[in-house]
Amino acid sequence: MNKNIRYLMTMTAMCGLVGSAVGICMGTAGLFYTSIAEDFGISKGSISMMYTITAVASAFAGLFIPRILRRENRLKLLITAGVALSIGGTVLLSYAGGLWSLYLFSIIRGAGAGLLSFVLATAVINRWFLAKNGLMVSIAMSFSGLPGVLLSNIITGVIEKSGWRFGYLFVAGIMLIFCLPALLFPLSVKPEAAGLKAYGYEEFEKFKQENPGKAVVTQSNEIVNHKAIEMVLLMAFTILVCVIASMLQHLPGYAASVGYAASVGALMTSVASASNILSKLMYGVLTDKIGAYKTTILCAVINLISILMFLFLRMPWAAVAAAFLFGFTFANSSTAMSIMTREIYGIEKYTRIYPTVSFAGAMANAVGVTLLGLVYDLFGSYYVIFVLCLIMQAAVIFITGTLSRKTAS
Repeated sequence: MNKNIRYLMTMTAMCGLVGSAVGICMGTAGLFYTSIAEDFGISKGSISMMYTITAVASAFAGLFIPRILRRENRLKLLITAGVALSIGGTVLLSYAGGLWSLYLFSIIRGAGAGLLSFVLATAVINRWFLAKNGLMVSIAMSFSGLPGVLLSNIITGVIEKSGWRFGYLFVAGIMLIFCLPALLFPLSVKPEAAGLKAYGYEEFEKFKQENPGKAVVTQSNEIVNHKAIEMVLLMAFTILVCVIASMLQHLPGYAASVGYAASVGALMTSVASASNILSKLMYGVLTDKIGAYKTTILCAVINLISILMFLFLRMPWAAVAAAFLFGFTFANSSTAMSIMTREIYGIEKYTRIYPTVSFAGAMANAVGVTLLGLVYDLFGSYYVIFVLCLIMQAAVIFITGTLSRKTAS
């Protein structure tokens, strides 16, 4: 087998898993809420708790991945278990008889998704790709948004025509298709298990020889120690960017609050989702050229500009443009979290540190949606929320600069 095929197989499998676990499982969850609420005669708020339950279960499951991957031959077992739980939980949702069964099956579904999502994909990609690592991670991360953008209208049509119960069976089938490469392709956590070196290994070794005094991210990075201050800063960064990203859920509400048509709010969400994908791809390209910290600050600055537009420009076209720029924060709330963890701790320590970072991010995003909603209820305006986002984004820039200086030293 051509060795390049193995690199392609690995990337295809990881993209498929992220697409299934995040892009479809999480990204299309909201399409079902109205139909379920109407069928059971209960509030949409109670139904929307399914998302929070799924996200929490997913975050907890991700914490167990490093322990499972300590043995090379457990990768396929991990993938099989994740596929069975995530797809099985989705199928079970179609048979749910009430609110509590919906919650229970959401836990099963979320646990499976957590075993297949960012923690697993980035752990494998970091070991297989030394060259163009940022681009490869960002491509995988972009699959967290791509299926939702491409398939949402199709899934909505299925729900409207055949009902939400069949809709879940349809979604389960799509999830399985995305998981097939990971189930069928020969995969390993490390390329050495397949008799290969990581992509770009020769280029990487040459760089180390030509720059003996420069700290680099290696597969056993002992240059950067696990310092408490670095962890505190990384966790603060994670919480802030994920709370800011939760503002996406409130964009339609903002549009309605300032008198825009519902179509404007829907368009704002769509363009923010599109820039979610674009920003992640851009992040990967730029981080390989100018570094993770500069790219992270650039995305934060773009988001700052969008917040200022929301605050001072009250025209529909400006709101849509601001929503597009706002979407660049998603590169920081996903790709940057992964790459900055790798930059600080190295690839081997990454597997131990990133699950905790990912867990904190998932919790912050889930809490952030509710927290921002409470702020709106308290003040009756999104103006205060945007000011808070402005302050948080300024803190993100400061923290990123501080981490850059500490890593360099």
